[in-house]
Formats: sequence, C-alpha cells, structure tokens
Amino acid sequence: MKRTHNAVIGQRRVWGMFELPPRRGTPLAEADGDVHGTTEGHGPPLRLAVLGDSAAAGVGALSHREALAGQLAPALTALTGQGVSWRVTARAGATAEAVRRGLVPQLTDPLTRWTPDLVLVAVGIADARQLRGPIAFRRDVTRLVRDIRLRLGHHVPVVFAGLPSLDPSEDAEPGVDRIMRGYLWLLDRQLMSVAARHTATYHLPAGLPPRIPAEWLAADRFNLSPQGYRAWGRTLAAGIAPLAERTAAGPRTEPLGGSPRGGGVFGPPDPAPSTRSR
Repeated sequence: MKRTHNAVIGQRRVWGMFELPPRRGTPLAEADGDVHGTTEGHGPPLRLAVLGDSAAAGVGALSHREALAGQLAPALTALTGQGVSWRVTARAGATAEAVRRGLVPQLTDPLTRWTPDLVLVAVGIADARQLRGPIAFRRDVTRLVRDIRLRLGHHVPVVFAGLPSLDPSEDAEPGVDRIMRGYLWLLDRQLMSVAARHTATYHLPAGLPPRIPAEWLAADRFNLSPQGYRAWGRTLAAGIAPLAERTAAGPRTEPLGGSPRGGGVFGPPDPAPSTRSR
C-alpha cells in the first residue's frame, strides 16, 4: 500500500509530525491595478517577469506599484541605471505546481510581443500552508523550471526569491510560528537544491530579519505590507542587479554565475530556525 504523509483531518492538515490549524480571519486580496509598469533608465529596459503565489501577487498591498514587482523595479533601476519593464503573472494561494500548470503560459504576451529577459519566481508559501512534502515540492519546482525553459529558452535567468522566516504574532496558535518557520526553511532548501542543479537558475535568500518589524507585515500578520515589500524588493534588487547588467549585454547560453553545472545561491543562506518554543 502506498504510504502518504499528507492528510486532512477535519479542518486540520497533517504532514508527518506537523499539524497546522486552519488560518483565521478573512484572507487579504491580491494587489489591484495594472499588473505591468516601467521605470525610466538608460538603454533598452530589462524585461522582468514576477511569477508566483501570494508574494508575487502582492497580497497585503493595495496596488502592484506598492507590492513586490513595483518596489523591485525602481530599486533595480537605482542600482543599475537601467530601465525596467515589469509584469506580474501570479495568483494568491497558487502552489508551485499550480503556477506551472496555469501561469507559465502567460509569461509572454503575443499581442505586444513582450518576452521576459529575467524571471523572478516566488513560490512556496502556499505549499508550506498545505504542508507539501519536501521531495514532492522539489519535484514540482524542477518541473516549473523545465516549463519556463520550454517557454522562454535556456538563456533566460530564473531567480528564486528565498522564502522568508515567519514572524510570530502574539495571538498565534501555540507552536504554529515554530512549525511554519521550520517548514518554510525546509522548503527553501529545496529551492536552493533546484537552483544548484540547473543552468542560469539562482536562489536569493530572503534577507529579512528573523523578527520582522510590525510595520512590515500586513493586517493578517502573515503577508507583507508595502513597507515590507519595499525592504524585500531592495534586498532582491541587490542580488539581481549583476544578472540584470549581464543580461543587458546580450543573450547567453552558459550560466551567469555559480557552479559550472548550474546556477547558484547569492549571499549566505538563512540559518536554520530554532526549534525551541519562544
């Protein structure tokens, strides 16, 4: 009989030794407004696609200009001087597999012939909420990279946005923050593993402090606020800037950095979360 580690008991989802209570409160909406924009700079603009789940969809911000893509683009321009043409292809609650199946085909726009020069991928939050097994998650992400390559070609860099630590709120269920911190850390290691094995594929650690300032969190104490997206966007921009500058020099078929076999990890990985109760 096939063994399963992931099951639903009542309204609680269980994986192995982990048990996660259902989320409370009304879920926040995705960012509203245009899903594309530009920043002014020298030379042809870098075409940046932001692909993924709630983080990419800007949950916690009113508009995409206040969310991840809209904050990342000007930060990149400030560092490189290059203009950025950005587009968001995302859906709140989408797992890595759902992103692969439903969103990758939308990375290009046949009407305007817009095709990204670089893809930032934010996945893992929904998978963590569903306690997707690490091996299955790594397989899903590997297939996601494969389908992006089939859509865009092997020269387009793919950058994974590292999963952030979860700041515990005062009214959280006992142990939930510890479980989620550990599980996000575990899935982030799978993103690192995939990045290390694929050409021109990279992982950027979240770079957010272990205890996120209250003003960086949205009303649900889980997603980021505009201030949080601004901080995260600046951190990601620092890692993406070298890739953006090299991409502007022209298409490449070899890795832009990291090991000869694959991509790499920019910056030190986030340390393993403490398993002790707070």
